[in-house]
Amino acid sequence: MLFTDLTFLYFHAIVVALRWWLPPRAAGPLLLVASYLFYLSAGPRYVALIFGATVFAWCVGLALSRATRPRALLGFAVAALLAMLAWFKYSAFAAQQVAALLHLPRPGFTVALPLAISFFSFELISYVVDVRRGTAPERSLWRFALYVSYYPHLIAGPIVRAEELLPSLRAPKPFDDTRFGDGVYILLIGFLKKSVLADRMAPWADAVFSDPSAHGTLGVWLGVLAYTGQIYCDFSGYTDIARGASLTLGLPLPENFDWPYLSTSITEFWRRWHMTLSRWLRDYLYIGLGGNRGGPLRQYRNLLLTMLLGGLWHGANWTFVAWGALHGLALCAHKLWDTALRGFPLAQRVRASRPYLLLAWAATLLTVAAAWVLFRAPTFARAWSVLLRLTHDVAGVGALGTPTPAAMRSAEYALLALVVGHLLALRGVGWAVHRALPPIARGLYWALIILVCFVFAETRATFIYFQF
Repeated sequence: MLFTDLTFLYFHAIVVALRWWLPPRAAGPLLLVASYLFYLSAGPRYVALIFGATVFAWCVGLALSRATRPRALLGFAVAALLAMLAWFKYSAFAAQQVAALLHLPRPGFTVALPLAISFFSFELISYVVDVRRGTAPERSLWRFALYVSYYPHLIAGPIVRAEELLPSLRAPKPFDDTRFGDGVYILLIGFLKKSVLADRMAPWADAVFSDPSAHGTLGVWLGVLAYTGQIYCDFSGYTDIARGASLTLGLPLPENFDWPYLSTSITEFWRRWHMTLSRWLRDYLYIGLGGNRGGPLRQYRNLLLTMLLGGLWHGANWTFVAWGALHGLALCAHKLWDTALRGFPLAQRVRASRPYLLLAWAATLLTVAAAWVLFRAPTFARAWSVLLRLTHDVAGVGALGTPTPAAMRSAEYALLALVVGHLLALRGVGWAVHRALPPIARGLYWALIILVCFVFAETRATFIYFQF
């Protein structure tokens, strides 16, 4: 059940109607049933897996609160949850690598990836670690099961910690028209990002990455920028739909994006991009490795290891590891640069100047876009071919290749709209307009967004982050 399907809209509308019609004490059971029905819509194969993992983590949480050897129990729980994730996500990949290393025949087995396993595994790990750190465990199994399976955030995040959702589940909020209206607006903006912007950039990006040799420098540059815009609009669009849908149910979810392409450093980018994952990697991996303790060399080592594992979390492919390594090296380089200039007042004044900030923004965006090539390309050879085309005009600037130039123009218009959106975000225009309008005008504003989605939407099969 995709968020962009009419089936989901009907399903969610029914759940919203029941949520506010039934008494507050029925909200939890209703949402739990709805969440498992939502997961079942993708197939019944792995419902037992998510339920079994939920019961396991819940029992561990209760045991940790009174365990005599909590460290050993926590280690066992984290290892078990990671083993579950590793088996389904990386076992086939690992077998292929071992076979290639030993010059053995390529193994024929594959393991189907359960829906949302990367996200609910991290949420369960964060829960047991937080209980070990002193957070009170959740006593209600059904409430904990709802936290894990809650359908707006289940498939592709945001990665929600127990402390961010469980308090709202324990004490459901009464209906609030302002919160409900904000939810509708966020949901509509998510549809706009996904169906109008991301899906109009996708055909040109797909064409360039499938056959970069068919395009000249201009076409390849546009393809890389189109994917840069596509992955942001696709993933942040999903998050907006999730957050908006959840707000209409009276449950706020954490923000996951803060206009990351406005960043003026790679460090700032990771504070704005997939923020719930960034905070998870920081709090449960980077700090666990030692964080900033032990001097700069250990700090850089910890940072690089964190980003390597963060890249691997996205998928079983060496290109994801290389993408994480590139970001890790960029983060280390920025920290070195920041440390080297910290003692020079003149350098700090220059860094605060508008020309420097503009240059830093351009350098950051180009670094991020170049790294997306590794993220998108299926192999290193394909990634290298794309990167070469950015600087070597083998086919000629005017050789646009296939598909037709109409797909290129569509990507250009979508990128222009994304740039305008970022510029408006600097002024906070969107929310200012939404909240300043009276109810009737606000309804017309929503209708206009729906009309734009209806007229300009392109249909894509799924969201990019569903594969992770």
